[in-house]
Amino acid sequence: MSDHNSEKGRLVLELKRHYDNLRKKHGSYEIYNLLEKCLIEVPMTNSDNKMFKDLDLEKLMIRDIKCLAMQLSRYKPADWNKFLDVVVK
Repeated sequence: MSDHNSEKGRLVLELKRHYDNLRKKHGSYEIYNLLEKCLIEVPMTNSDNKMFKDLDLEKLMIRDIKCLAMQLSRYKPADWNKFLDVVVK
């Protein structure tokens, strides 16, 4: 995923660009919290759900982020475990 010439590496770069654009338009804190709630499946408020749908984040979450999470868990289990430690705490 760190090799920007690979398919997964290009996907990571694309996600970073997309995230940066969302942060600029909607604020860092709001986007970060919304994505965090989605990733760890925390119940969302009505305004969170509306923003999630308006920004069409479902496709991004399912197609891209979960795919990369699966790759990370397969090929870099130590990094995956670190990620899970942060999420759980």
